[in-house]
Amino acid sequence: MQMSGKHIKLYEAGSSAESAFFLNEGTVYFYASTVDKYAITGKNLIIGSTEIIMKHLLGTDAMRVETAIADGSSAVKKIPVGKYLAGLGTYSFALNASMVLAKQVHLTGRILHKNMTAFEGDERKTREYATEYYLILYRLKQEYEKRRLPWIKALCEEFEDSLTYKKGEAYSRSAEPALIVTEASLSDKQVEFPRGSVICEEGAPGEEMFILQSGAVDIFVRGVRISTVDEPGTVIGESSLLLAEPRAATLKAKNNVVMTRIRKGDLKEVAEKQQDFFATIAMTLARRHYYIITRIEAVNRSMIEQAMDREASGEVGKRAILSQRAFKDLCTLRDRVEEVVREKKAEFLKDLLEKF
Repeated sequence: MQMSGKHIKLYEAGSSAESAFFLNEGTVYFYASTVDKYAITGKNLIIGSTEIIMKHLLGTDAMRVETAIADGSSAVKKIPVGKYLAGLGTYSFALNASMVLAKQVHLTGRILHKNMTAFEGDERKTREYATEYYLILYRLKQEYEKRRLPWIKALCEEFEDSLTYKKGEAYSRSAEPALIVTEASLSDKQVEFPRGSVICEEGAPGEEMFILQSGAVDIFVRGVRISTVDEPGTVIGESSLLLAEPRAATLKAKNNVVMTRIRKGDLKEVAEKQQDFFATIAMTLARRHYYIITRIEAVNRSMIEQAMDREASGEVGKRAILSQRAFKDLCTLRDRVEEVVREKKAEFLKDLLEKF
C-alpha cells in the first residue's frame, strides 16, 4: 500500500487485483472516474471484492475498475486472494463482503443516474436500442445452450461482435438479478401471493428479500410498471435488506406467485442450509458493480464527445449518428432473426419476435 501525505492508496484503476483489504476502521474513497467519487466509512469492512470475484469466480480477466484511497488515519490490512475466496464460504465473511458490495452498487448507481440525467433524447434511444439488441442475442444464446442447433450459434456469431452488442451488455448486466435454486430445507419459508396482491411497497422499510419460485411479478416505480420478473430463482430486494434501505420499487403479483421470503433474522439459518447463498449474492453484486462502473465510463466518454461535437458544429451531430447506428443494427438483427425463424420454422422463437 502506498502512503501519500494523509492518504493510503489501496489500488489504482487499471491495476491487477492482487488482494482485498480489511478496513478495521476509517474511510475509503473510491474514484469511479476522475470526476466521480464516493466514500464508504465504517469498522471491520471487506474492501475490494469486485474484481477478485469477477476474475476468480466469474471467469472475467478483470483489472481494477476504480481507484481506492483510504484516509491516512484508517487502519487497513491486506487479505490474500486465496484467503478471500475461502472466506466467502463462511457466513460472517460473505455477509460482510455482500453488504459492502451492496453499498457500492447503491452509491455508484446514484452516480450513474446523476450522469445519465445529462443525456438528451438520442443518448437515451441509443441505450434502449443497444439493450434490446443484447437481450435478443442473449435469448438466442440461451436457446442454443438448450437445443445445440448450429444455425442458432451461427446467428449469434454473426451479430455479437458489434459495438451495439457490447454497449447493450454493459447496460443490461449492471442490473442483472441473482439467481438461486433454493434447497428443499427452505420450503418452510415459502409464501403464496394471489394475483393482484402487493408483495411489498416502494418506500417501505427493506426488512425482507424474496426468491421467486413460480409465477410472475410486476415491478412498479412511482406507479409505472417498468418490468416483469418471471424466471424462477430470481432474487429480489437483497440490497434493501442488506443495507436497511427503503424499497426502491413496488412488487405486485401478476398471477398466482410463490416466493421464498427471507427476513434479516433468517440470514444465518439460510446460509447454513444453503452454502452457496451468500456467494451467489456476492457474485451478483460484484458483477452489477463492475458493469455500473463500465456504464459510468461510457456515459462520461459520450458526454465529452457530445460537448466536443457541439463545440465543433453547434449541432447535435454525433449522438444522433450513434442513435441511428444502434437503431439500424437493431433493425438488421430483427430482420435476420425473423428471416431465420421463418426459414427454420422455429416455433420456439416466435415469442421472441412478438416481444421485441
